[in-house]
Amino acid sequence: MRAAPVRVELLGALLLLVPSALGDSKPLTPASIRGLNPALYDRYEPSSGVDFTCLDGSRSIPWSALNDDYCDCPDGSDEPGTSACEGVVGATFYCKNEGHIPGVILSSRVNDGICDPECCDGSDEWATGACPNRCFEIGKEYRAQREAELKTRKTGAKIRGTYVKWVAGERKRLEDELEKKRAEVLQREVEVERARIALERTEARSKEELEKRKGSPLYTTLLTHRSALTRLRARTSRLEKELEALHNILDELSKGYNPNYQDMAVKAAVVGYGELLNPPQADGTDGTDVKVEEGSEGVGIEDRELDELERKDLEGVLLADLEGMETEAVDDGAGLLWKIDEYIPDALYDSWETVRDLAIEWMIKLGIVGKGAKSGGATTSDGPHVAAAKEAHRELSNQLNRLNNDVRSAQETWAKLSGNEFGRDGEWKKLDGTCVDKVSGDYTYEVCFFGRATQRSNKDSSSNFLGSFTSWNPHAQAGTDEYYTQQLYLNGAKCWNGPMRSATVDLSCGTTNALLSVSEPEKCEYRFKVTSPALCYPVEEGGGAAGAAGVKAEL
Repeated sequence: MRAAPVRVELLGALLLLVPSALGDSKPLTPASIRGLNPALYDRYEPSSGVDFTCLDGSRSIPWSALNDDYCDCPDGSDEPGTSACEGVVGATFYCKNEGHIPGVILSSRVNDGICDPECCDGSDEWATGACPNRCFEIGKEYRAQREAELKTRKTGAKIRGTYVKWVAGERKRLEDELEKKRAEVLQREVEVERARIALERTEARSKEELEKRKGSPLYTTLLTHRSALTRLRARTSRLEKELEALHNILDELSKGYNPNYQDMAVKAAVVGYGELLNPPQADGTDGTDVKVEEGSEGVGIEDRELDELERKDLEGVLLADLEGMETEAVDDGAGLLWKIDEYIPDALYDSWETVRDLAIEWMIKLGIVGKGAKSGGATTSDGPHVAAAKEAHRELSNQLNRLNNDVRSAQETWAKLSGNEFGRDGEWKKLDGTCVDKVSGDYTYEVCFFGRATQRSNKDSSSNFLGSFTSWNPHAQAGTDEYYTQQLYLNGAKCWNGPMRSATVDLSCGTTNALLSVSEPEKCEYRFKVTSPALCYPVEEGGGAAGAAGVKAEL
């Protein structure tokens, strides 16, 4: 039963000798050298009277020594079709795989009796004959798979095109919005500056009026009364402390008094202290149950009332209405006059300012505005003109801040669309916030692009936070196609007796946005496989057949 393999091995050995025996009658060509990669053909062109030079330039050998199953060159370049140079770094065997994709394996795999998938034509087992040529069947299956993938990619590319088109419209919208907002910012800055100047003028006039009223007899009297009140409270506080100390002394004396000592002075002091605490009444009672009627002189003033009197804003009183009205901020009626400032031309502004102030003053006098109005941030010491000016300035400043925030937000979005954040053409912006989910076992898993990944129980309403979007593929260069094939969702909820939960999302081309599968290779570290049209790049951009298979790894 082993006769056939032996004959094959003998035949292979004889074939090794054929090139040297027929060297003069049949010229050697690069294409006839077994296992030689076509990319190296120009290095194996025989020259008359010149030996073969090892590719590393270390030595020269006769052409007949090529593929003689003996490793002459240190780099193994003389044995591209045998395993004689196994273990030499870079020594490989090239499989033509006609009808399919060429492949490359390590020289150590040649004639090892194993059919390597990289060599579907079985050429790596030319001596053993162990592997038939299956390239036609494999190539047919591969081409069918490629055709299906190409069809999916074409369909997905059309959908991706709609994403890119939408992003182009979004860019245009952002450009128009930025242009409009910037113009509004410039206009609002002028209005805020005008309101600031008007506020400063109003405050200056109010300050002048305040200083003038501070010289009035009324204000002087108020200050004198306040000072007297402060001194009186200080004196009362001191007397209360002294009285309390005296009470303590007499109380101790009355408790420790011994009437047997016949000390009349001490006895008189004790009796007097008792009468002070419980004064006798005309009916003979001690007066402990007598109540002071409301409104009598015995009713004292509370500290709270005194505190309010001391804290009274005297300047606010001065700025009250000339007729004695309490200080109140101007309501919407007067505020409207300040808002008209925004539409007054600069050439007429000074004249308008005089008319506006006079109108507000008369509206307050006539009671049209002033009562029940909101302060709008003005203090109680502000007069009505100042309160209205502050309200106008505050409102315009808030509008300017909101506009600046809108501009910054639009600029940030524009920067992301123009950078690498949302794909090379910004296509992922269309999917910002789009969610896909998958039921797997007792849980439903969901990932929202650029948002968060979650795990929800199908038995109850509990859920686990798996992480929020952190970055694209950290192992690829930003902006490349590979960069957008993976998303990381990190810093999820703490896993019991384990790490923080996280999810790695592997992305591939598909006609729909879908979560295909969920796995947990490590505890609380999840792996999602997701398809999206955003990964379906146009076929013209690298849509050809895949390149040669990589060299088979060897430990």
